[in-house]
Amino acid sequence: MKLNTQYQALPQINEQNIKQNKALEKIAAAIQLNMEDSASRSIASQMQNQIGTYSQELMNTNDSIAMTQIADGALSNLSQQAQTLSNLSIRSNSAVLNSSDQQALQAEFQRTQISMQNIVNTTSYNEKPLLDSSVSPQNLTLGNQEGISTYMDTLSSAQSDIGASANNYVSHANTLLNQITQTSSAKSQIADTDMAKVISDFQSSNRLLDASVLASAHQTQFLRESIDRLLG
Repeated sequence: MKLNTQYQALPQINEQNIKQNKALEKIAAAIQLNMEDSASRSIASQMQNQIGTYSQELMNTNDSIAMTQIADGALSNLSQQAQTLSNLSIRSNSAVLNSSDQQALQAEFQRTQISMQNIVNTTSYNEKPLLDSSVSPQNLTLGNQEGISTYMDTLSSAQSDIGASANNYVSHANTLLNQITQTSSAKSQIADTDMAKVISDFQSSNRLLDASVLASAHQTQFLRESIDRLLG
């Protein structure tokens, strides 16, 4: 005799148990939080206010990130042009240059200075200036290589400070995003839970679980009877 062992009830029982447990968790959470309509709305409203606060702070942080990016770009441009000033200054020390050559170098030096000063004057965010006189190249001269080197060090230090600030802003933005996500998830569990559907799902899983248990019991009884018949 070949026993019918194709039907396996255990996986269905486990599946329905998992569904029941999830439904019970939602129902228990709702009961614990006194999920009357007024309480639900109050809790959800408080969480929405938190989300609004976090979101506004995130917008402010994003503004700060944008400002640091603009300032960093401007400082990078200044550093590149400061290298041009340094090259011109070194070139001007050559003994083979005549007065015409020196005048040409001086003119290019001044044009570069004007371009750099324009960057300092116009770099802004929402009409707020982002650079100050500490990075102005106006006091630099063609023949003062030491002064140009000091100025380049100043730019490098300013870029380092801007980079550190940018990293802090990005870290804070990530923290705010996590807070918004977690609070939104908690609000959704409270405000968006359809209790009627949860209870209906629980009852449905319960009926399916009962059916699976009965099927399993029936299968077990069938196997026992078959074994008894084989054993005589």
